[in-house]
Amino acid sequence: MAGIEFMKLIAIIIATTVVTASVTFVVSSANKEVVQEERREIRNDRSGKVIAELQKQLKQAKAEAGRVEVIQSEIIVPGASTKSPEAILDYLGKLPMGERNDRGGDTDEHRVLVRQVIRQFEEITSMGPDALPAIDRFLDQGLDLLLWENTSQITTRNWERGQIYLDPIFPPSLRIGLFNSVRHIGKRNGTHIQECEQIILKVLSTTGRSLEVAYLALVLDDLSKDQHTDAYLQAAHELLIDFYDKRPKTADGILMAQDEREVSYLDRQNKWMLWNILRNNKDTTFMDQAKKELLFEYNRKEKKDGQEIEVAHTGIDRSVMGYLTGVLGKDAMPILRDIYETPNLDDRIRGEIRKTAVNYVGVSEDSNIIVNSRMNEGFALLASLDDKKQEKENRERGLRTISYYLGSLGYGSEVSPNIIQQRRQFLNTLRPQSNDPEVQAMMDKLNKRFDTMADPERAKKIDKKFDPRVKR
Repeated sequence: MAGIEFMKLIAIIIATTVVTASVTFVVSSANKEVVQEERREIRNDRSGKVIAELQKQLKQAKAEAGRVEVIQSEIIVPGASTKSPEAILDYLGKLPMGERNDRGGDTDEHRVLVRQVIRQFEEITSMGPDALPAIDRFLDQGLDLLLWENTSQITTRNWERGQIYLDPIFPPSLRIGLFNSVRHIGKRNGTHIQECEQIILKVLSTTGRSLEVAYLALVLDDLSKDQHTDAYLQAAHELLIDFYDKRPKTADGILMAQDEREVSYLDRQNKWMLWNILRNNKDTTFMDQAKKELLFEYNRKEKKDGQEIEVAHTGIDRSVMGYLTGVLGKDAMPILRDIYETPNLDDRIRGEIRKTAVNYVGVSEDSNIIVNSRMNEGFALLASLDDKKQEKENRERGLRTISYYLGSLGYGSEVSPNIIQQRRQFLNTLRPQSNDPEVQAMMDKLNKRFDTMADPERAKKIDKKFDPRVKR
C-alpha cells in the first residue's frame, strides 16, 4: 500500500512540472511580455509551493515505506484454566520435585517443571474468588510440598537464608504459593477481601512454622494495613513460648543450643524471625520472657593437652538482644549491664554487649560504665612493664582497643547536637585517665571531629566512619 502511494506522488510531481513548462513556452507575445512575466512569476511561485509540498509528502511516503511498525499491546492477565481449582491443587500436590540437592537436576525437564509450577499458580489465582473454597479445604488438611529449583535463574534458597518476599515468582513451598494466591485474589477482588483474610487468619492460628508466621504477617499487612497486628503478634508469642518450653535446659535453667541443620528449613524454629516481628512492632508485652532467654549454654570442642574435648560455654542470643535494644533503646542497657557483670561470663559475650553499649555512649550511664571499663583495660596495657617484646605487643593491643572506642564516638555524619555534647562530656572524663602522648593526640582529633560534626554544612561532607589513628 505504501508503494502505490509512493508512485502516485511521483506521477503528480512530474505532471505538475510539465504543465508549468508548457505554460511558460506558449506565452511569447512581445506586447504582452510584461503582463506574461508577472503571471509567470505568480505561477512559478504557486508551482514551487505545490512541488515543495509534494516533495514533503514524498519524503514522508519513503519514511513510511521503510518503517517497522511497533505493535502497542497491553499486559493481559491469563484467563482462568479450563481445569477446576481442585484439579490444579491435585496436580501441584503430585509434582515429581525429586531431591533438592540433586546437583544434576538442572535439566530441560526440570526447567519445564519449574515453569509449570509458576503457570499453575497463575491459573488458580486468575480463577479469583471461585478458587477460595478449594484452597481453604486444601490448607485445612495440613499438606505441603517443598518446591525447589536447580537453576540460578530463580533462587528459593533465599528463603532458607531468611529473605522473605511478599510476591515470590517461584514460592519455596506449595502452601506459601497458595497464601500468595489468596493475597492476590483479595487485592484484585476487593469484595472478597474479608474471605481471604479469614483463610489467612485461620492458618495463622494453627501453623507451627515461624517462616509461615513471618510471611503471613506481611500478607495481612498488605491486605489490611495494621488491622491484624494483634493476631500475628499472638502467633509469634505462642511459637516462642512453645520453643523455649520444649528446648532442653541445664540444671541452672539455661537453654541448651540446638542444631537444626538436619531439619527442613521450612520447619526450623527461626526464632529470630519471630523476635523481629515483635521488635518491628515495638511489642513490649514479651519483655519479661526476653530477659529470661538472653543467655543459653552450648558445648564447643576445644583442644586441651593434645586432646579434643567438649567444653561448656554460655552464649547470648543476638535476636533477643536485638529485640530488647530495638524496643527499649538505651533503656535496655541496665539489663545488659547486669549480664555484663555476671562472674565467669565468657568474654565473647561481654564483647557482644560492648558493641551494643557503644551505640549509647553519652546517653546511657550504664553504657558509659561498660565502655569506660574497657578503655581502662586498654590504658593498663599501655602501662605494662613486661619484657620489651611483650610491652610492644601490649601497647599495640591497648592502642587498638582505645582507638576502636574513640572511633565509635566519632561515628556518624548526622548526629544531633545533644548527642555530640554528651559524647564530648564522656571524652572529657577519659582524658585524665592516660597521659600517653599518642592517646592524647587521638583524643584531640576526636574533639576536632566533634566540632566538624556540630557544623551542619561541614558534617555533610565527612565520612561516617572515623579512625583517630589515621593522620590527617
